[in-house]
Amino acid sequence: MLARGGMHLPALANPSSLWILSPTKDSQILGYRRAYTAAGEVYSPSLQRKVARSFSELPGNWRTGWLNLFHFWQEGGFHNVHNIMIHKFQKFGPIYREKLGLYQSVNIINPEDAATLFKSEGNYPERFMVPPWMAYRDFRNKPYGVLLKKGEAWRSDRLILNKEALSLQMIDCFVPLLNEVSEDFVKRVQVQIGKSGRGRWTGDLTNELFRFALESVCNVLYGARLGLLQDLIDPEAQNFIDAVTLMFHTTSPMLYIPPSVLCRINSKTWRDHVQSWDVIFRHADKCIQNIYRELRLDRKSTKEYTGILSSLLVQDKLPIDDIKASVTEMMAGGVDTTSMTLQWAMFELARTPVVQEQLRAEIFAARQAAQGNMLKMLKAIRLLKAVIKETLSHWCLDW
Repeated sequence: MLARGGMHLPALANPSSLWILSPTKDSQILGYRRAYTAAGEVYSPSLQRKVARSFSELPGNWRTGWLNLFHFWQEGGFHNVHNIMIHKFQKFGPIYREKLGLYQSVNIINPEDAATLFKSEGNYPERFMVPPWMAYRDFRNKPYGVLLKKGEAWRSDRLILNKEALSLQMIDCFVPLLNEVSEDFVKRVQVQIGKSGRGRWTGDLTNELFRFALESVCNVLYGARLGLLQDLIDPEAQNFIDAVTLMFHTTSPMLYIPPSVLCRINSKTWRDHVQSWDVIFRHADKCIQNIYRELRLDRKSTKEYTGILSSLLVQDKLPIDDIKASVTEMMAGGVDTTSMTLQWAMFELARTPVVQEQLRAEIFAARQAAQGNMLKMLKAIRLLKAVIKETLSHWCLDW
């Protein structure tokens, strides 16, 4: 979900949080011969027993929370959490308990353990309730969205949103909106190559892909372009992208330091976090007003698909404030996961030029055969789907 600031979001919050590290690469680092099925080659036999340990028996540093947080900060933990976790897995084994400040977690690395967890969750899975995001909503008296709800309230909203965001039928609606942004991004790259005069372009790929992802996600959610792929960005759009960036940046430290403490002392981190979310919610308000204005003036048909937000407003199955809350959280959850997945996929392709050329050939052939039918083209590029899946299996891209 989140990537900026090098954070690692847990998969379980009660009674403790549980973190999952990326399997394939980390298995090589930790010395497994195959994906975590040979733990006996690394850990002592005592860790192989089948009887579940009690919470108090779990190995790890969990007795001195604030001292642990101080050492975590000294080691650059906010930007180095993956290396710190690898070291601790080597020290404590495939399951360890940790306490940083007031925050407790149980960390796992075996895919089999993660599968066991997810299979036993039931209809109301527990998820990490991102403390700073909840603190902002409490501070501004705003409702939680689907990302922060739990229990029946979560399930009820999720079932409605599933139809709008996850159903296969919605792909037909999303593709034109995403393709529009993708074509503009390719044009931007070509223009930059032409300007260089060297037949190639060297740029800040992290920033470029972040802007591309934010433009894409917002087009699908809000049905509106921000203009982030232009050289000269509208000041209002720049204010929005700065707010999203700042929101991610200020989220990281408050995963470990209670937001209530920073709020009480009115720290800059807390003030910046509140300010950034204020801008994000104002943007959602503006989009809602624009959609209602267009519908009222009959400029848009209710049958014309113009994004998830518009569709939810027309259906009127959720309160407006709940819709706004969920859409902003979906935006926050979709931007970095998209941009970081693309960046790491490009990194892997750069390391394997043979696969890169095969992928290029597949895309050209599929495009020619599809004759402008983007849905048909997407179904034909199987290697691209495999590259994305392989990237996600190699790298943990939720932090």
